[in-house]
Amino acid sequence: MAADEPDRRKFLKVTTCALGAGVGIALVVPALRIVAAPAGTITVTGPSEPLDLGLVDKFRIGAEPRKVEVIAPMVKDAWTAARNVVLGAAYIRRTAPDKIEALSAVCPHLGCAIGWDPAAKNFLCPCHDSRFEADGARMTGPSERGLDPLPVSVVDGRLQLTWVRYRAGSASREPV
Repeated sequence: MAADEPDRRKFLKVTTCALGAGVGIALVVPALRIVAAPAGTITVTGPSEPLDLGLVDKFRIGAEPRKVEVIAPMVKDAWTAARNVVLGAAYIRRTAPDKIEALSAVCPHLGCAIGWDPAAKNFLCPCHDSRFEADGARMTGPSERGLDPLPVSVVDGRLQLTWVRYRAGSASREPV
């Protein structure tokens, strides 16, 4: 019986380690899947269709650009859904009865919020003093490009804007 003892102990050690490893894997694998699951997938969905900004008549021809908040009716992520989420802001400018332009209020340099300077009649980024003309063209500052245009259309007398977020800090205009 003493000769069987080392084989029995070795068997019990291997079996105990195998069971421990199995239990450990059974606990770690689901936890890793939960943590890593959203990494490779798109988890936030915003509106892909144009958003209604109201009647086009509220934008006067030749007036200074007017800032409007862009609000999504629904934004979903992997776990929740939120209603009436502010995506950002846009500056709307109407230059003719049938011509309307929209510019993102996000500075293309580092993503700061830009503002309209009525005294200078141009846009100003307060973060790094980039300036942009009324049509969004770059004037001065570290910004590599002008303000980003946003697609707009008029449908049944209502202004429709498609929200696009662009990558900051680049000379090329790439949607994020």
